[in-house]
Amino acid sequence: MLSYIMMGLGWILNLFYELIGNYGVTIILFTIFIKLALFPLDLKQRRSMARTQKIQPLLMEVQKKYANDKERLNQETMKLYQKYGINPMGGCLPMLIQFPIIIALYWVVRKPIVYMMGVDLDETWRIAEAFSAWASSNMDLLPETLRNAIPLTYEKSMSNNTFGMNEIQIAQMMHQYPEVLDNPLISQYWDNLKTIDFSFFGMNLADTPSFGALTKALTGNTAGLTLSTALLWIIPILSGASSFLSSFVLNGSNKTKQEKNIVLAENEKPQNNAPGADSMKSMTYIMPLFSAWFAFTLPAAIGLYWTISNIIQIVQQLLVKKMFSKDISLEELEGDINNVKSRKKRKNSR
Repeated sequence: MLSYIMMGLGWILNLFYELIGNYGVTIILFTIFIKLALFPLDLKQRRSMARTQKIQPLLMEVQKKYANDKERLNQETMKLYQKYGINPMGGCLPMLIQFPIIIALYWVVRKPIVYMMGVDLDETWRIAEAFSAWASSNMDLLPETLRNAIPLTYEKSMSNNTFGMNEIQIAQMMHQYPEVLDNPLISQYWDNLKTIDFSFFGMNLADTPSFGALTKALTGNTAGLTLSTALLWIIPILSGASSFLSSFVLNGSNKTKQEKNIVLAENEKPQNNAPGADSMKSMTYIMPLFSAWFAFTLPAAIGLYWTISNIIQIVQQLLVKKMFSKDISLEELEGDINNVKSRKKRKNSR
């Protein structure tokens, strides 16, 4: 199933590239296309999450009231879900559907020879052997990561497949040095194998941004530093910054002042200090660091996709917030909270 998804996404990505001719712009438009295609599922997920989050004060009151009666707690919780039109699985199911697509996208971007150039997986050995033969005589032209991979292995298992792990860089080298295509293993099997140009505003999107070069530059060691190396740092920086903004929009500014003033019970703190709030706040800072590190360890094309995806997600979050801002009235919510408290007081007064 996953292989068919990857083939379809690869066909779409290649179609964009053939129409536009610029790989960076192709990645941007491809990301927009995918996010728009998944938006209905994402909208359903976020609506369920937004409604669940909005009734948290009420859910917590019910949890407190029936803390010692698990069966009644489940019954009352389901009544609340039904009343406010919330599907408990509504936030999970769309994510389960999107997850294989996200995995497929990663491999489509990382393996352009198979999914964009159209080389059958069973024939990648031809590319691997032809490139290894050329590279063994031109080691000085190879980036350091590829020097350590020659001669290439091309097993289907990724545990010992240096071709698959370096496929995007190999594709870029084949475009930069088209004499690789003159090898009989390629020329006699493919009449006109099209290559891909990964350059984008002075960056080579097939390269991996160098974290080591960045740390050296920060300590004043700029020996061997090139413009292309420095430009690639933009991708992880933007990836981390866009991830922070996305987390902030989702977790840091998702309640109005009126919502934050809804008190769970007398002499207690507002909902924004409820259990789990500290964890959500921590994730606002942890995820951007993870996102930046992720972009430092993979080809810049994947980092660019991740960055654009974050930016689109920010726009979607703001749109969804506006759409669902009055989905559940605060008056209705406060009324239900007061009813639960009143029932609790009447029970205690008996």
